[in-house]
Amino acid sequence: MSSLEDQDFFKMDGKDDRQDTVESMALAWASNSPVNGVQNIIRSSSRIRAIFWTLLLFGCLGIMIEQCAEVIGKYYSYPVDTKLSFTHEKKVKFPAVTICNVNPIKKSMLARAGTDIKALLGPAPSENEDAGIVGTSAPGGSATAQVPAPSAGTASSATPTPSAGAPSGPSVASGTTAPSTGAPAGPAPSAAPGTTAPPGSPPPMGRKKRAVTDTTSTTAASATAASNTTNSTSSGSPRSKVPGQKNARFQFREQFGHLWANLDPETRIDVGHDLDTMIISCTYNGQVCSADNFTSFNNHVFGNCFTFNSGWDSTQTIATSSQPGPLYGLSIEMYIEQDEYIGDLTESAGVRVQIHPQNIMSFPEDQGFNIPPAFLTSIALKRLEITRQPHPYPSKCVNFTREQAKERSVFSSVYNVDYSVTSCLKSCYQYYVIKDCKCGDPSYPFELKYEAFQNLSGSINATNLKPCSNETQEECVEDIKLQFSRDELSCDCPLSCTDIEYKGGSSFANWPSQQYEQSLYQTLGAEGTHLNNIIFGGGGKAAAPSENLLKLEVYFDELNLQKVSEFESYDVFSLLADLGGQVGLWVGLSVIALFEVVELLFDVLKLAFYKCVAISKSKKRPHSRQIKVNPVRRASKHIINTSTLSDDLKKPLGYDNTYSTN
Repeated sequence: MSSLEDQDFFKMDGKDDRQDTVESMALAWASNSPVNGVQNIIRSSSRIRAIFWTLLLFGCLGIMIEQCAEVIGKYYSYPVDTKLSFTHEKKVKFPAVTICNVNPIKKSMLARAGTDIKALLGPAPSENEDAGIVGTSAPGGSATAQVPAPSAGTASSATPTPSAGAPSGPSVASGTTAPSTGAPAGPAPSAAPGTTAPPGSPPPMGRKKRAVTDTTSTTAASATAASNTTNSTSSGSPRSKVPGQKNARFQFREQFGHLWANLDPETRIDVGHDLDTMIISCTYNGQVCSADNFTSFNNHVFGNCFTFNSGWDSTQTIATSSQPGPLYGLSIEMYIEQDEYIGDLTESAGVRVQIHPQNIMSFPEDQGFNIPPAFLTSIALKRLEITRQPHPYPSKCVNFTREQAKERSVFSSVYNVDYSVTSCLKSCYQYYVIKDCKCGDPSYPFELKYEAFQNLSGSINATNLKPCSNETQEECVEDIKLQFSRDELSCDCPLSCTDIEYKGGSSFANWPSQQYEQSLYQTLGAEGTHLNNIIFGGGGKAAAPSENLLKLEVYFDELNLQKVSEFESYDVFSLLADLGGQVGLWVGLSVIALFEVVELLFDVLKLAFYKCVAISKSKKRPHSRQIKVNPVRRASKHIINTSTLSDDLKKPLGYDNTYSTN
């Protein structure tokens, strides 16, 4: 094998690379450089021109580097574009529809809810007796009005309170019609004969009386009594507005929430409204549905809630829709039992509705909407599918499995649902309440047995973990809420890479119509005893049907699917194109020219490598093989007589055998 220096690898243009230097290679490259400025520097005839071209070259190089840095920074910011597309589907998954009565607990079930809740919500039994109030039925039997018992010589002033069994919501006396306001709301309240409307809204808490006067009495004493009652209520009641102070109704709801959370789940379900009682008629796609098609859960605001087509139960088939229009959607006629409402707890009447995808926890208190009685509410839907790009793109979305979701959302553990940002944030809030306050917010599950809270089990005793109740704990919870609102809590709740949303509009119509009303009542009277009592006045529970009946329709107005997709807007090819544009613009380089620069660098590295090899070989050579060669000395000009020399001396030692002799 030939030696290393004999290899063609180290030859350039037929010459030995050992004769080249970095300086000579750089000058050779600069003379034929693809960068025009470099050639101009080499061939400049004066120093001024050389300096000019040098400054210009370095200026362009600086701008090029800056622009290239911006281009590279843009690439590593991972920008995305959004594309909106429309596709027509022959079959579309029908959404999950959650309905809740806005009244969480029935008045007739207060006794089963415990003494604390009964004391908070139940009426004071001695009020009516102390005030001397007697009940008189309004004409027609649709509502019952309370009027004061007459007293001699004075105008009576008392509070009209609902009689037992009469609805605590607005009532309409027989022979009158509620004025239409054009808005989808229930009938406006009107006074029963012989009474006037109460001056002002009822107090938010307790069973405090409202002053009313007889319409036939105009005495100054009556006016003074009403004024005094109003003033005392305004000054001492929760209606007084003090900046920074909690609203009294808010405090009342908080107090109810604490008591409600202390009830066991079975009791909370038993004292709430039942779906079998609420649903009068249910059809989907023309087929009859019932309570068996709904999944129930208990909400901390609305009590019992029921979800149609929830997808929580894997044994149930998810409903799909193949035709648009209300005939092929969900249609529910409901009876809301307004006579079971508790006025201090429930200000409005109707049903809370939320429309959401399957396998997602419903939060109707945040994302739902109300529908009123006496109306047909139609919801026309469009399905929207959102697709996001995962990390490192700005959305940083993640697709969690069901088991992974349980580590971030307590609702995934309790109800076996998929991950959602809302459920994750609420679980994160609860996590910090448990961690810092050593108690649980009763609005959401807080048991340490769930995966989302298991890492707290080492510092908190699960048996001592109770709902937050005392003043210190309440202050701690308020502080956590403030931090949560300011986004100061470390909540890792990324977006899902695929989300389904349902968008649409709602419309309202009076229901039932006058022509359909009697036919409807006759049909409903045969459906159940509770409906028969309400409609026909049986069992002493007569009430206006328009205050208790409503209809909901949910359907697709078209089977077009809207898709919003994120896609990479700046890929590696766009990066290379922009880099090439900047380099070509400022220094005139192309891809081929760049390879010439690469070739120069290769030659420099090759030269350095060869020198390192040569030095290494010289160090490894043995000293015995090194021969010291003395310089050749010139022959003397004098004539040497070789005949007098010995034979040994006649042998040349590094000299030429040719001698000059005479």
